[in-house]
Amino acid sequence: MFVPARKTPAIIVVEFLHHGLLRPDGRNLLVAARNKDTVPYRVLQVGPGDFCRAAFQPIEGQAAYDVIYGGDPPRDDPPSWTARDGLLLETREFRRCNLRSLDSVRRAFEAAEPIGADYVEGVFHAANPCTLERKPFLSRYSGCLHLREAGTYGFFVSGRDCCFLLIDGKPVASALGRHGLRRRAVPGSRHDVRLTAGEHEFEFYHAAAGPDAVMAVAWEINPPDEKPQRPRKIPAEAFNTHMVARLPAGRVNMRIGGQAPDFSAEVVGDVPLPDNDEPLVAVKFSDLSPEGLSGRGAKIHWDFGDGQSSDLPNPEHVYLRPGLYTATLSVRRGVRTDETTNRVYVDRPQLMPGEKTHTLDQYFRIIETYDPRKLDAASLRQLALAYEAKALASPDEYEAYITKAVEVVRAALRDDAAVKGDADLLKLAKTVCPMARFILDNSPAATEIWLAAGQRQETAEAKAECEIAAADAAVNDLHRPADAKRLLDAAEGRVGKEATGFLAARLHRVRGDCLAAAGDGAAARKAYLEAEKLVGSARRLNVETAERGAHARSTEEFIRSKQYARAAEQLDAWVQEYPAERLDGYMSLLLARYWAERGKFAQSIAQAERLQTVNPDSPYVDQLLMLAADGQMRLGRKDRALAALHSLVNDYPGSPLAPLAKKNIEILEGGKLGER
Repeated sequence: MFVPARKTPAIIVVEFLHHGLLRPDGRNLLVAARNKDTVPYRVLQVGPGDFCRAAFQPIEGQAAYDVIYGGDPPRDDPPSWTARDGLLLETREFRRCNLRSLDSVRRAFEAAEPIGADYVEGVFHAANPCTLERKPFLSRYSGCLHLREAGTYGFFVSGRDCCFLLIDGKPVASALGRHGLRRRAVPGSRHDVRLTAGEHEFEFYHAAAGPDAVMAVAWEINPPDEKPQRPRKIPAEAFNTHMVARLPAGRVNMRIGGQAPDFSAEVVGDVPLPDNDEPLVAVKFSDLSPEGLSGRGAKIHWDFGDGQSSDLPNPEHVYLRPGLYTATLSVRRGVRTDETTNRVYVDRPQLMPGEKTHTLDQYFRIIETYDPRKLDAASLRQLALAYEAKALASPDEYEAYITKAVEVVRAALRDDAAVKGDADLLKLAKTVCPMARFILDNSPAATEIWLAAGQRQETAEAKAECEIAAADAAVNDLHRPADAKRLLDAAEGRVGKEATGFLAARLHRVRGDCLAAAGDGAAARKAYLEAEKLVGSARRLNVETAERGAHARSTEEFIRSKQYARAAEQLDAWVQEYPAERLDGYMSLLLARYWAERGKFAQSIAQAERLQTVNPDSPYVDQLLMLAADGQMRLGRKDRALAALHSLVNDYPGSPLAPLAKKNIEILEGGKLGER
């Protein structure tokens, strides 16, 4: 590293990625003048990942310095730190303490694990600048106030939560306990101190007990009276921050092997997804390798650690979720390949007010090129949700983007995929299968995904959950009760006949659907009632009645307005919460209307047949039989349509639909078109 030929700063700060060679405590690092002795230095931050920030005191007239790291720690301690310029911020993990006691907060800080440290311009932060994580922390600012003249200095402190200001080791101002930010200076909030010209020790402790943090110190110089006038942030020059310089680390050289590839990674933006705590995060990668390695004729390859790669020299990559990723830069010249690997921590950046935010469209040109087979389950779910967000923003292409979301997951669950069986895979299936089943009316795709997810699950319960979901689609959407029964038998073998809870309730309910389809009304009723018992024991009657009514009204409106996906989702939620509604009949009637509206007449007809099987006395059977007759005619089955109409007339002669059914029988038997 080289210091520019100008006035030598008091402190130089350098940041770099250490490719896993630095110890967590940073002790195996030193800074030395080129070909000379070690200079005073501090390791300010190690991590997250392979990030390192260090500071050192340069020597007047010396231009070249080496930051040496790796191997065993040096035997001797570094020279004593003597610089009194700049303001150092140190942040540490939060520890339980009394937020009304300076001594308690100070002891907690000294005992806490470091997060990071850096030289800053002043006490004026809206988050922890040493990390991208939003979590509680403790902090301390330390340095010297360099005052040009003596006078009365009125200090104001504010923060979320407690904070304590000390000048020359003596408490001056504080804000005690857990509280929000004080936005205005009120009488009594200023604390006046008489100070001489020259240096004064400055210390500020702060505790953020929650995920949000604010810390600020302001002053008034020689205030005219006790009433606050115009408090101002303490200017950077009061801490001599101009004497702190930041320089690039320069080229990396290995002790064995000479020059090596090197790179930097900077988080440059993020895009949140709807109803999702995890954003997409963009990172700018820059090749810092010596020109002799990555210059003309060299072939560069990036592995971003998430299964994706690039051959661009300085790519921008979008990570589908925050996390710690192992990124590798490979440089090939001729037959020789050199590479460097760094662990890069990725999280949403801390944007300043006025900074331009990124958009999903900007990221889409990158993520739509991803190979889904190389993504893990959590990232694959994020990719599917990104397609869903794009669909919501593009009404004219809504189904096209939802189709893409389903297809990338189907591709990722093929034999050579990287997706493994765990809770994230189950969440992925629960996210994407409703898209296929309800939005796209593509139950074969939903069944395929459920079965593939089940094969990759490790626990018996997770496998069973996937099999039951696939069986639900098989019997109710695909009209394949034999396939559904086989899946249910496998699931029951995994969890046992005595299982309880939601999973067991769904198993009994889908079993009831299979039995109803097979014509076994008594066994189907028993299964539905057992499912209801498992999910409904804690419900109160008034709540139950209101919820059932809400489901019914919502479904009716969605069918009327042709919002079929929402109707299907509402019906699915309804039957999950109230399995015994299969016996009442109104849910079956709405389900039959839903299928008829979507042109799936076989499924619509099945609802009438099942209700007649499980509860022939339902007040809705006649309406279902009329729908069934219409569906049979649309399928070209005149004889079956007549059978449905005759059943209505003969079995339910008191129905208000009986006269219309008789008229349609006469028309059909006379060869005329039927009425509806």
